[in-house]
Amino acid sequence: MDAVSAFSLTSLGWLSAQALPLIVWPSFVASLLVDEVPIPPAAVYFARALGIAQLALALQSLLLSGLLPLHAADDTAAASPYAWAVLFLSTMYHGAAAFYSYGCYYYRVQTSVSAYAVGCAGSSALAAFGLWCLLFGGGSHISRRTGADKRTSGFPFTNSAAEKRKVR
Repeated sequence: MDAVSAFSLTSLGWLSAQALPLIVWPSFVASLLVDEVPIPPAAVYFARALGIAQLALALQSLLLSGLLPLHAADDTAAASPYAWAVLFLSTMYHGAAAFYSYGCYYYRVQTSVSAYAVGCAGSSALAAFGLWCLLFGGGSHISRRTGADKRTSGFPFTNSAAEKRKVR
């Protein structure tokens, strides 16, 4: 399993853990956030809509990353061309969710709202994992013969020791 698939599965798990209570028991989740005794129907509607949207985002990133193929299985199929775009958008989503959760926790820390801290920790971990996948998850570009990274260049520094060994 490559890094993009691992990120997609982890993101699916985190978003599902957030979405299922919103879909199954929205009045309980809304009662944690609203001080009114009768929960407004709009709060229940928006809780369920948010849960469904989170599940849709998770399943869409799972499908577009190429982990679940949309076509018949054959050995000649290449990786999904949308995998990096989905990885980038999911990373930006988790980063924004972490930033928002941290802001809510920071400004409401005196009321002891620990759910924001848990949400911030989970989203921050996924944002960091997604950033790592974007930077280093593209596979290995190490030469089997020399052991050097094929993607490096000499700009702005040159390898003078290697140039001295070259015979011109």
